[in-house]
Order: sequence, then structure tokens, then C-alpha cells
Amino acid sequence: MRAWIAHRYGPPEVLRLAEIPDPQPGPGQALVRVRAIGLNFADCMARAGVYPNTPKPPFVPGMEVAGEVAALGEGVTEPPVGTAVAAVPIFGGHAEYVVVKASHLRPLPSGLSFVEGASFVVTGLTADHALFTVGRVRPGERVAILAAAGGVGTLAVQMAVRAGAHVLGVASSPAKRELVRQLGAQEVVGYETYPQALRGGVDVVLDSVAGRLFRLGWRALRPDGRYVLFGFASAVGPRRIRYLRAAVELVRMGVVLPAALVQSCRTLAGFNLSLVPHLAPHLVQRYQLLCQSLQNGELKPVIGKVFTFSELSSAHAFLQGRGSFAKVVVTVP
Repeated sequence: MRAWIAHRYGPPEVLRLAEIPDPQPGPGQALVRVRAIGLNFADCMARAGVYPNTPKPPFVPGMEVAGEVAALGEGVTEPPVGTAVAAVPIFGGHAEYVVVKASHLRPLPSGLSFVEGASFVVTGLTADHALFTVGRVRPGERVAILAAAGGVGTLAVQMAVRAGAHVLGVASSPAKRELVRQLGAQEVVGYETYPQALRGGVDVVLDSVAGRLFRLGWRALRPDGRYVLFGFASAVGPRRIRYLRAAVELVRMGVVLPAALVQSCRTLAGFNLSLVPHLAPHLVQRYQLLCQSLQNGELKPVIGKVFTFSELSSAHAFLQGRGSFAKVVVTVP
């Protein structure tokens, strides 16, 4: 099969397309014929060697795919061969076939294309977990969503609006802000006016950017406010990890004293769903609810740009360069 291999950690051009042996599913695993790849910022971090548990080079990145079950390993009976699924291999998905734990397979809802399926499972579960499990969003609350025009952001805006929250969406360009407005956000601002927009206070902040923006949102939290941190995009440049910039942004985040949380009645929480496999049963239940919302038309994956498999390294560069809208997807012929 063909696969994109990172022969060393680094910028998008370290990825090389190569022929490698077809993988075989072991006990508790399934083989998926990949039809579409959902590209995540985490894939760029893995390629750069700074994502948790990233294999040593050479390795195949890729944490989110959609395709068909091609074979089942020992002890696995579901889903049947031929079933259309979304899958979360964490690594190995930038290939024509990938072996995945059977517990990491999710049947695609009826009528959902492979491109839509590859754009939904990771971003959808991340947005859902940030808003409702960690953020505990309630109707009427004011919710600030940073990177609101991104893959997670576009779904989080829709979910928060549907839950009755008042959404403050933050995006970097006029075109991205217009998209966030169309998704239902009641307030939409750029990063330069974000400090002014926070003056009225917020109940929840969803932050995948961090750095200096953290302190702004943290100070704006109302009593019982919840700050949800699930990324550090401010440390990533258009091509490489900016280690000096990352150190500066960490310093600019300031210090949170645990004892002060009691007096201010605020909550700070962080998560990475790839590091909590014990939550799989809970995530299966949440995924089923999200699928119902898709089928009811209450939620829709927003596809920004679609690349072909031969253009995957260019897709990495496009996503990391911050020019992307919503979800970037790569199709596999």
C-alpha cells in the first residue's frame, strides 16, 4: 500500500509518499480501507515530534480517517466487513489502509459521506467534551470560543448555540468571522478586539490557542466560570515549532495559584482525548448523540478544503499556515 512517512521530525516537507507492506489486524483490531483523512492540528504537532506518545521516525502520522472495514482480527465480530466507519488510529492514518482497535471504530451515520465522516469524529467529540463534559455549558451563559472558524470551533459554535448559550466567536480574518456568524454566533470579533469584547465577562472559554490569550480570558471569567484549555497553537509557526516563542507565550500565560480558585470561584481544566482511553464507553455514547444531531439536521460538519492523497504534504502546510477554514480533508482514491 501507499503511505505518507515522516522520516524525521520537522516541517511538512519531511513527509514522503512510499510503498510499504499492507498491515494485518491482530486480536481486538480491524483493518480499515481508508477513503478520506481528516487532518487535525495534532497531526502537524506529531509530524514535528511534539505530540504526546509520537513514535520515533520513520512513522506514519494520521489520527482520523473514514473508510470501510476490510478485515477483522481475532476476537472481533463487529462491525462487519464492508461497514462504512470513522476511525481514530491516533497514528498511521495517512495511508491507504490502517489497523485500528475495534473500540476506536464508529459506524458512519446513514447518508454521511466519507469526506464528512473524516471531518467529524475527532473534532465533534473534542467540541462536545469541551463544552458539556468539562465546560458544563448551561443555557443563557456567555461562551467565548477561540479559533471559532477551525475544525473544532465550527462544530463548537453550532453546539453551543443549539444548547442556548450566547456565543462570542473569535477568528482571525473577515472571511472566517463571516463563517462564524453564519453558524449562529451572536458576537464575532478578531483577536485584536478580543480584549474589549471580554469586558462584560464570560462564563466559559474554549481555548486551543493559549499563550497571552489565556490571561485575558482567565481574568474575564465570572464567578463559577470555567476555562477549558485543549491546545497550544500559539507555539506553532507556519512551518515549525517556535520554541523560543513557545517559552515566551508560556511566560505570558502567567501563574494560577490553586488557593485563589476558591476565592474567585473559577475552574481551570485541560484535556487531550487521545490520552484518556478509559473514557471510550462515555465517548461512544456521546458520539451516538452527535450522530442523531447530524441526522436531524441540527449539526453539520463544515468542510473547508479538500486535497487529494498525492497532495497530503501540501494539506499539512495549508493547515499549519493558518490559511484554512473549518476542516481540511484529504481524499484517498
